[in-house]
Amino acid sequence: MNQNIVYRSDIDGLRAVAVILVVFFHLFPEANPGGFIGVDIFFVISGFLISTIIFKNLDNNSFSILDFYFRRIVRIFPALILVLLSTFLIGWLLLLDGEFKNLGKHIIGGIGFVSNVIQWREGLNYFNSYLKPLLNLWSLGVEEQFYFVWPFVVIICWRFKKYLLTIIILFLILSFIVNIFFLFSLENLNFSYKMPVTRFWEILFGSLLGYISLYKKRDDRKIINNIKSFLGLSFIILSLIFINSGKLFPGFWALLPVIGSYLIIDSGQNSYINRVFLANQYVVYLGLISYPIYLWHWPLITYNKLLFSDQPPLVSLIIVLILTIFLSMITYHFLEKPIKKVNKKFAAYTLLSVSLLAGLIGLSGYIGIIKPYSDQFGMTEYSIAINDWNFPTKNLQPRKFLDTDFYESKDYKEKILFLGDSNMEQYAPRIERLLSENKNIEKKSIFFTKNGCMPIKNVRVLNKPECHPFVNNAYKFSENPEIKTVVIGSLWLSYFDNNTKAYYQNDNFIEYLSKSPIASDKVLNEFQLSVKKLVDLKKSVYVILNIPRGDGLQPNKMINRSLVGEKFSLNSANLDKDEIINSYDSFVKRLKNVVIQAGAQVIDPLDYLCDNDSKCPISFENKLIYKDSGHLRASFVRENVKYLDFLILDNKMSVSMDKVE
Repeated sequence: MNQNIVYRSDIDGLRAVAVILVVFFHLFPEANPGGFIGVDIFFVISGFLISTIIFKNLDNNSFSILDFYFRRIVRIFPALILVLLSTFLIGWLLLLDGEFKNLGKHIIGGIGFVSNVIQWREGLNYFNSYLKPLLNLWSLGVEEQFYFVWPFVVIICWRFKKYLLTIIILFLILSFIVNIFFLFSLENLNFSYKMPVTRFWEILFGSLLGYISLYKKRDDRKIINNIKSFLGLSFIILSLIFINSGKLFPGFWALLPVIGSYLIIDSGQNSYINRVFLANQYVVYLGLISYPIYLWHWPLITYNKLLFSDQPPLVSLIIVLILTIFLSMITYHFLEKPIKKVNKKFAAYTLLSVSLLAGLIGLSGYIGIIKPYSDQFGMTEYSIAINDWNFPTKNLQPRKFLDTDFYESKDYKEKILFLGDSNMEQYAPRIERLLSENKNIEKKSIFFTKNGCMPIKNVRVLNKPECHPFVNNAYKFSENPEIKTVVIGSLWLSYFDNNTKAYYQNDNFIEYLSKSPIASDKVLNEFQLSVKKLVDLKKSVYVILNIPRGDGLQPNKMINRSLVGEKFSLNSANLDKDEIINSYDSFVKRLKNVVIQAGAQVIDPLDYLCDNDSKCPISFENKLIYKDSGHLRASFVRENVKYLDFLILDNKMSVSMDKVE
């Protein structure tokens, strides 16, 4: 396979720019909020280089599919395998059992180039995913998935070479439209960000440039190329100014860094910016080690956060940066370069064998054959707490109402509807226990819930388009005359977090809850109307207020971890009840008032989960109460949460029950 393509040092320089942007975004996100567009630059570079090689070798009748993939293996696998095994080893030293199992799964995904698919299925948010050491592999998955398909597409279309340009443009436009559709029509941000079908258009921009560079006449005047490179750099700078994690991305915004990269590459190696800056020997060197830099930086950043309880000092971030560069240099000089000198076929088969071994090691961690070091220090209780969830419970059967799923127990005349998000689902184990232990009570429990959906009309959540129809259907269902009792619960305050991206939309008004006091007022008014309507229908309506919430409740954040000295130590503190009540402009107080004004009754978990000194403990009888920052453990709820018992046992509601202390 003849790959005598003219080497362009300026493209390695552009690689350096891309990786610097990504690394500094992850290290200092507030100072460089748009740095993640470096990945988009990588996509264009990759599409240009690989497609140019394919086109030119097809022209020379020297293209071989096997040789192509051998070269991809030799290029991708050495650094990847080293980083995966190193990440696994450090994870074995630092992670809890559940975290370590998850790492094993992502190592398998990394080896198989499906990390992006796994992350999408897990609902991982690229901009807000704590403790995911291999989160950065999503882009490698997208890129390699493209190259699983693209060579075959080109080979098939090569016999119609005169239409190849049209085909490239057609696929590019189609992928871009799919990206826009998933982002705006379906509001599926996670899918649009990480899946290949919504990202291929960026790589195809590079492929388009590769084709045009080889087969189309271009105006190669110096002034034109200088204008192109200047415009391209300007587009990338504009990307850094205007793009951040709050934008709908990739969408239309991704056109800025993609077109900017296109123009810079198209301007050629002799344009002023490319020749003077991008082709600078130090910038080029960073480009040569950009791939190992990209692989190493994120696991190191993640473990650094873990060691400093998600609040790493500046000096530790600088150390991470230096260590990233150092490990990347070692990887490049002592692994990547020597392997290129080995017979490609032999190297490819060897690397495939080693990658299979790495995958088996990851699998051993995932299924529990290899246990993390933390198990020797009695940390299993914390892992158990993280996974202590039980919904739907065994007594609940799936049903549908207007294409919306819900669950209900055995059919009895008296029906109790539990409506809300996962904070309502957390009470299902207690309800199940009461019904199973009191078989003389003939009541039917119905859970009409949806995780991550605020149970208030016209409140929508970005990336969860199912919330709007769910809430509307839930309230329609609640009007059923056979339902005499309606209980509404939610982690209300979580929808005011910036990361949640919940917004109120009605008529011409649309504002994020986290940014608009007016939206907050409209939300309360909307909820009051919904509750009052149910009360007017002669239903008993109860609204459960917020439980304690906060990062300090997460079991994995209650532990200090270290690579030296005392490996694992506890770091936990109780929450303050008054801080919860007064947060977000006293929203909980206002919510309580509108519920009472609507004629419903309020159930306040803080009266039970917090003590007389306004402290909300994190453990009860030497066991953790919470599974994460905003949910109670299923086992704790089943045995100890009694403030909903009156609904089943027909006792009078009381908050003078035993408190957790």
